[in-house]
Amino acid sequence: MAAPDQPVTRSPDPDRPCPHDNFDAYIDVNRVTATDPTVVGYHADIKVNCRDCREPFRWTGVPAGMSQRHPACSVDETELRAPLRPASADPDFGLGLPGFAINYREPRED
Repeated sequence: MAAPDQPVTRSPDPDRPCPHDNFDAYIDVNRVTATDPTVVGYHADIKVNCRDCREPFRWTGVPAGMSQRHPACSVDETELRAPLRPASADPDFGLGLPGFAINYREPRED
């Protein structure tokens, strides 16, 4: 077994897929600022990879984009973007910030 700081890299073998027994989570907490350095919101960006084969995990059931009203994910679904507020902040803290959404449509057959 490898030391925790040296992940084992398994070769991709379709007959023996990685069991994904060990994970690494990467979390960045970001301050959202206005034009001046005033903090107007926070969000946490979260990524999860298999420690053994390094395959990224994808977030399911989360719309792509970024919002201070609800969690969203990156276009490739590998990063969750979750809004946060300090426990002492008003419940509407950060809700006036603009965001964006990416909507997927099935191609039309004409």
